[in-house]
Amino acid sequence: MSTLRLRTLGSLTVLAAIGALAAGCETSAEPDAAGSAPSSAAASPTVNLAANKKTVCEAGLQAVKAGFGGMADDAIAQIDKPVSKAEEDRKIREHYTTIVTGLKAQAPQAADPAVRTAFENLAGAIEQRMADKKPMEVDEPSLTKPIEAFDTACGN
Repeated sequence: MSTLRLRTLGSLTVLAAIGALAAGCETSAEPDAAGSAPSSAAASPTVNLAANKKTVCEAGLQAVKAGFGGMADDAIAQIDKPVSKAEEDRKIREHYTTIVTGLKAQAPQAADPAVRTAFENLAGAIEQRMADKKPMEVDEPSLTKPIEAFDTACGN
């Protein structure tokens, strides 16, 4: 029983670290630091690109938060009410699927190729992780770089 509690606490620590990385993708409403646009014709595409990026990044972040937040909630619940390893893995896969589905839905909407690529890469890394023999091991850092790229692409 104590091994399960330690594994659960370890899971919480890893999920908190992943959540902190993903939370950095919060978009801000600060104006562009470049100053005023030389003409309204030049400003229009930039504003549309910025609005698109903000919308897509916010939706992608919500998917990431929903998935990792759900994992954290499940890990906390397991402290008092442990579940079987099979049930734990099923729930984790369900949360990963939430993230992948959200990212894949938003990636084609991204006008910025860097955002689109970051979303596709993170979704792909999660899918690859789920296909692994031990996909639910929490000490595997395979998602760190794709999450950091997601964060960077969204401007944080």
